[in-house]
Amino acid sequence: MKRILAVGVILLFLGVAIAPSINQSVVRASPDDDLVEVTTQACGIQGYKDSTVKLTREQYQNLEQYLVEFRARLNQTTTREEAVPIFKEAVVELNKYGLLGGLSVERAQKLVTSGYQNYYRFQHLKKSDRNTLNQTELSNKFCLIAGYTNNYNFIGPGLIIITLIWSLFILILYSLIGFEVDIAFPFQIGGVGTFGYAVLNDYYEFVFVPSDGWVYSRGSQGAQSVNGSFYGTIDVFQWLWTVRIYIGVTGFIGLIIGNSNTSYFLGSAYRIGLSTNHS
Repeated sequence: MKRILAVGVILLFLGVAIAPSINQSVVRASPDDDLVEVTTQACGIQGYKDSTVKLTREQYQNLEQYLVEFRARLNQTTTREEAVPIFKEAVVELNKYGLLGGLSVERAQKLVTSGYQNYYRFQHLKKSDRNTLNQTELSNKFCLIAGYTNNYNFIGPGLIIITLIWSLFILILYSLIGFEVDIAFPFQIGGVGTFGYAVLNDYYEFVFVPSDGWVYSRGSQGAQSVNGSFYGTIDVFQWLWTVRIYIGVTGFIGLIIGNSNTSYFLGSAYRIGLSTNHS
């Protein structure tokens, strides 16, 4: 089983490295320069298809301004109970722009805020919620998360399952030639988020490309955030010694809205780990 999971990880992240557009939100200029196409994706819900709408540039700028205010309000909260209504209000605002697709406001609010809630309550009984905002490192569990960043990928659980099934067949072939790799499997229920990567150049030196932006979380370790340039710290996968991919979120459930390079996301996660330093 361990070998199956290991091969699955390699195939999955090879796909991410080759095709970084997988499960990314897209904003692009339409033929009409006054309109911007915005695609919303939902992770952790069955039967939901990506939804694309056209906003005027003024509408999109208003949306961006709202999300700036959304972040400021989150940073002022001291408990999860204060943060949840702000997440729900953000869903209402997204609905004004038609960015929920086929989801009702109530269903989208539940998607964004209810993930791992029972686990959080259990953890909360063991350790009091601490307000520990940090600008260099972020490590949290059973948390609400929100962010605005580039150089990322969110990979849905469906793709992970398909990859593992395919890996079962690949494993048989690899076993015949003695292939073996020892890699832990970090995925939980929900999607996986990668932040930043590194590529080996012609001089056999790694060129590191971080994600840039901000990420906020509130979970069992209180409120934590990171701002600026950062990488995932949960795990690092290396493909053929030439590409490193940094995992920063596991078990993501929520919405992803933004552009081809930079997107907003809000929801909940089983675990999140980010740092301004790469490994």
